Amino acid sequence: MPAPRVFISSTYYDLQHVRNDLRTFIQGLGYEPVMHDKGNIPYTQEVSLEESCYNELNTCDIVVCIIGGKFGTKSSTGDYSITMNELRMALKNRKKLYIYLQKDVDSENFTYLKNRSSDFKPYHADDIRIHEFISELKETIRDNPITPFDNVSDITDHLRQQFAGLFQHLLVQEATITESKTYSDLQETAQSIRNLIDNFAAEKESFFNKFNSTIYTTSPVIRRILGLLGGKQYDLFASNMDAVIQYLSDTGFSIYERDDDEPPFLSCIQGTKESDGYKYILQLDRSLFDKEGNLCDIRDREKLNEYITLTTQPLPKEEDDLPF
Repeated sequence: MPAPRVFISSTYYDLQHVRNDLRTFIQGLGYEPVMHDKGNIPYTQEVSLEESCYNELNTCDIVVCIIGGKFGTKSSTGDYSITMNELRMALKNRKKLYIYLQKDVDSENFTYLKNRSSDFKPYHADDIRIHEFISELKETIRDNPITPFDNVSDITDHLRQQFAGLFQHLLVQEATITESKTYSDLQETAQSIRNLIDNFAAEKESFFNKFNSTIYTTSPVIRRILGLLGGKQYDLFASNMDAVIQYLSDTGFSIYERDDDEPPFLSCIQGTKESDGYKYILQLDRSLFDKEGNLCDIRDREKLNEYITLTTQPLPKEEDDLPF
């Protein structure tokens, strides 16, 4: 079975110990680390060694980039280093990317940002282009946060949490796909039954209404909530808002109502829960309930996806006070 390939990008001599520890960590997860200094990159006579690294990066599933205080080897194609170009390529090709920045360099970068116009001389970085590149990253990237680190444990702990989150997200996606297929099959079956019922002129309407009310033993709204919370294996019979809120409270969510100016949450119920280093935010649109607070019979999948959402946010880690 193929394993995820993880490309480790960094300068070599100053971060060699970090690279070696990361290699051991990634192998321990059953993944394949890809590192130029370990012979994982095939070189050919047709292209340069530098280009071979870029080509191999594009075949990897995950890129881990570590930025320290050394500029490293200058690229043959511009003023960036090879490590900087690897990061830029990972961003351009939308790779799953994790960026780690030494805390001393990160702290110094804040000083650099306030003194760009002066003759700034860095102490923790050996080349001013490192701070120029970091500043460019902070100004342009949005979906790939830069995580400061003191030691390798900071990186491995963060990666372990991130990989676990990816796996959980994959499980939710697979469950959603399965649920969607099941719902589609039910729709086809229901349509076939409707065609049969059309042949019964006198009893058609009353028979169909009775049958339609027994298609689901569990409400599609409840099935969607259970699917997002990883509880599809359980049965939950809740007919109104109070019962749903009670269930969420029993599972650790703090509940409150909020009003937003933009759809779909003109008025919604929101539950939050913190667990295992993450904050889970569940939002239920008030359109799921009627004026009396009873659960509406909503079967349209697009509306269910719109009205019921779950977002996951990593909780910020406590950091030491910076010297600046």
